[in-house]
Amino acid sequence: MKSFVKFFIPFILVILIPIIYFLKNNENEIQKYDRVTQKVFDQFHTTGLNVAIIKDGNIIYEKSLGYKNINNLTYLNNNAVFNIASCTKAFTAAAIGKLVQEGLLSWDDKVTDYIPEFKLADDCTTENLEIRDILSHRTGLGTFYGDLLWYYTDYSNEQVIERMQYLPLKYDFRTNFGYQNNMYTIAGEIIEKVTGQDWEDFIQQTFFEPLEMKSSRTSSDKFDGTEDIAFPHYNDSTLGIYYFSAGKPAASIWSSTRDLANWVNMLLNDGKWKNEQILSPEIIQTLITPHTIKTVSKEYEKWGTHFRTYALGWNVYDYNGRKVIEHDGGMPGYISKVAWIPEENMGVIILNNGFDIFANDVLIYSYLDIVTEKYTKDWVEDFLTSKNEYTASVKQFQEKRLTTKMVETTPSVPLNKYTGIYRDKMYGDAEITIDNNELNFTLIPAKRVFTSKMQHWADDVFRVDFIKDPYLNFGLIKFEINESEVTGFTIDLPSSDFHFENLKFTKISK
Repeated sequence: MKSFVKFFIPFILVILIPIIYFLKNNENEIQKYDRVTQKVFDQFHTTGLNVAIIKDGNIIYEKSLGYKNINNLTYLNNNAVFNIASCTKAFTAAAIGKLVQEGLLSWDDKVTDYIPEFKLADDCTTENLEIRDILSHRTGLGTFYGDLLWYYTDYSNEQVIERMQYLPLKYDFRTNFGYQNNMYTIAGEIIEKVTGQDWEDFIQQTFFEPLEMKSSRTSSDKFDGTEDIAFPHYNDSTLGIYYFSAGKPAASIWSSTRDLANWVNMLLNDGKWKNEQILSPEIIQTLITPHTIKTVSKEYEKWGTHFRTYALGWNVYDYNGRKVIEHDGGMPGYISKVAWIPEENMGVIILNNGFDIFANDVLIYSYLDIVTEKYTKDWVEDFLTSKNEYTASVKQFQEKRLTTKMVETTPSVPLNKYTGIYRDKMYGDAEITIDNNELNFTLIPAKRVFTSKMQHWADDVFRVDFIKDPYLNFGLIKFEINESEVTGFTIDLPSSDFHFENLKFTKISK
């Protein structure tokens, strides 16, 4: 029997492998899309995934996989709405384009023409900053500089804008790409100044209503109880929905793959939807014209990408000989991607509510390979390797950071010396209190999330854990001492999204 099995199994494999290879290579385009979508969902374990592919004005493929709420095991469908995060920026840029089309403003108008109180750290940049600059991320600010001003704070748009003058500039004006959410907040304020409508109402009336985007909402503030919500998740645990106080024009829209299909079809059709011209072809061309050059790494070159740029609300790059117009979005529990490929008359919408930062990229490159019939590599395997390497590097970094704790040291002053109010002129105030001989730390503008007990770490350094934000590492509060008096502190909290290192708090009261 063993001898039979020994020879029979290889025999079957010799027969089956060519059959499998034949079937795989004789799949039609839709079957290929479906196979790779299922494989990505299975391999990357994103909690929920909604996909739509548009071709020649129609949705040719759509798929819903996984949960909209894992707690009660409710499944996704094609009408479920996700926070599309920074894919919102394309709507804001298009709204400015609509006002240009109507002759109400110009791309080259100065920001201070509409917001005269606006300032950045450099007077020359402030005076010359144009609407075109704030939409193309070439202001001189570093990527994500100032995001702490809106993230979970109670600041209004006006307060965020007022505090931006204290942000350090990283680059010379118009020389480098620095991704800026707050600049899109400014664009939203300009829309309100010109139209007399707030940004939400203008987006609703200009795009959602004529494009029949009936499930879409400009923010979670507009929920009326009828929404089919794909809830945010992290590590297969449901998170709370983020409510924007400031920053809506950068990231607050909720939409579905089917609604976004209408949006993309309008863009592919030179701004026309059914019988209505929403945007002129000239405005759309400006929106997708490269304005800011981005770096092309050796890795991108290996993938066949020769240029990467940012236009107005869109990334523009080449792949497999095609121009790709795309934007990604990320908010707690959500990763989104909206892309269109004009030469193929094709659009791709990918929404996941499991916060997997790799799955969407795997899908877009795999889909582009299928439609161009040019297969660069096995993107699933490639990104799985990247994901594993990333996970390992994060773990290694965290383990190394834990070794910096010095158990045998003690604070140089009594604990009550650390208490008081501290101020960073850009961000605002922090408070340290003492209770039962234990210090407590709060960043007051975002006290809902950035609050923690303080654990002694080493000398005059204390650890804080902002447990309400699962994405953040622990932070180290490093105090400055002058003649036995605590004068201030800095925050060591490595993050790809927030620049705590730019904050310097000075003690203002005991």
